[in-house]
Amino acid sequence: MSLVKWAIFGLLLLPFVEIALFVVVVMKLGVLAALALTIATSLAGMTVIRHAGKTEVARVRSAFGERTVTRKELDGRGFLTVLGGFLLVLPGFLTDLLGLLLLLPLTQQLIAAALRRAAARMDGASGRPGVVDLPPGEWRRVPEERLTHKPSPGGD
Repeated sequence: MSLVKWAIFGLLLLPFVEIALFVVVVMKLGVLAALALTIATSLAGMTVIRHAGKTEVARVRSAFGERTVTRKELDGRGFLTVLGGFLLVLPGFLTDLLGLLLLLPLTQQLIAAALRRAAARMDGASGRPGVVDLPPGEWRRVPEERLTHKPSPGGD
């Protein structure tokens, strides 16, 4: 199964997992404690986003708006910090756990390194940057024109 299909499957499964985790936490801690914990993590996420700064938030929004994450975003720790803050704001204990993991410096370094390797692999997939590989039916070979050297009027 492709990565996109796994991502869609995970997003569809996420609400069910969050509800199940919420029920487990309610059974262990009680309803009020579970609600207080959910509200506290959302407030913590808003605080993380506020402290990250408007510039970092704008970079994350533009990266997701353009559906591309450049190496510039990956090099800064702010990108993963803001992403972790957004995950904390979302209600649910699984997203809170993922958000907390994104706030840890060791996890940020590991994720940033993995994303850089994936980006480099995608850049080098064709062997040359800026080259688009087409299937055989989409292109045709054109004979090369040989340029003959003509001497310039200045006595080249």
